[in-house]
Amino acid sequence: MRLAVLGPQNTGKSTFIADFIKNFPNYITPSETYRDIIQKNNLHINQKGSEEAQRVIRDFLFKQITENKEQNILFDRCVIDNYVYSLSLYDEGKASLEFLNETFNMSIKHLECLDGLIFIPTTVAVPLVDDNLRDIDVKFIDKINRLFIKTLFLISRQKPIEIFVMTGSREERIKLSEEIFNYMESRLRL
Repeated sequence: MRLAVLGPQNTGKSTFIADFIKNFPNYITPSETYRDIIQKNNLHINQKGSEEAQRVIRDFLFKQITENKEQNILFDRCVIDNYVYSLSLYDEGKASLEFLNETFNMSIKHLECLDGLIFIPTTVAVPLVDDNLRDIDVKFIDKINRLFIKTLFLISRQKPIEIFVMTGSREERIKLSEEIFNYMESRLRL
């Protein structure tokens, strides 16, 4: 299966991916992530982001998912993440409607290369970590979480795709992953 993990910052996506790969060794995740692109290009993100920075990240995510042909792979974020953060920038007048529409269309297009999405929403169980790659402003994180939920509903109307909500402790998330894994494997065999 080809899955992408998405959601607001500070929800444990990277930890979940590491735990998933450890528990399902037949899966891989790309070695280069959007974080590497942010650091390599010295991009400002989140509330300090710009359309130009979002374009660099979006294009990396789109290419990573559409050009990677591995069958058992878990991606750290996807273009939907980029759309949500771009939507937040648009609300602040920092991104154009043209860019937003282009990003939404790319979100729909890249879903052809995925079997499902794992959405990890905001939770109070995950401590906020300020690593200069995440925003720890709780109001901003809540806004992003709401935008994710709204966007996932919108996208699922445009292009049906399995969307799984992942919550709980690290152990609970792996147990839920096993259930998702079994469900998706049975669906793909049909």
